[in-house]
Amino acid sequence: MENRAGFWIRFVAYFIDGIIVGVIQGIFTLIFGRSGTGAVINSIISILIFLVYYIWIQSRNGQTLGKKLMGIQVIKVDGRPVTVVTLLLREIIGKAISALIIFIGFLMAAGPKKRALHDYMAGTVVVRTE
Repeated sequence: MENRAGFWIRFVAYFIDGIIVGVIQGIFTLIFGRSGTGAVINSIISILIFLVYYIWIQSRNGQTLGKKLMGIQVIKVDGRPVTVVTLLLREIIGKAISALIIFIGFLMAAGPKKRALHDYMAGTVVVRTE
C-alpha cells in the first residue's frame, strides 16, 4: 500500500485551501457587493472559483495549493492521475454526500484504509508525495 495521507493532514490542506478560496471570494465581494446584482455576480464567481481551483488546477497534478504545501496529492486507486471527470465526482457529488450526516464521510479518512467516502465514490486515494 502506498503511503496514504490520513485525516489530519488532509484536513490541514483543506483548511489552507479554504483560506485561499475565501480570500479570493472576499475580494470579489468587496468589488461587487453583497446585494442585488452584486450577489448574483458573486454567486457566479464563487462557482467559477470552485471549479477552477478544485477541479481544473487539481486535474493537472492531483494537487491544490493546500495539498502541495502539505505534500499530498489525489490519485486514482490504480496509481493513474485523476481526470476532470473523476474530480467532478469526487469534489462535487462525493463531498456533498460525505458532508450529509455530520461529516461522517470525511471522518472515514481516519480509518485504516485512509479513504473518505468521496474517495470510494470516485475511485481515488490521497497519498503523500514526499
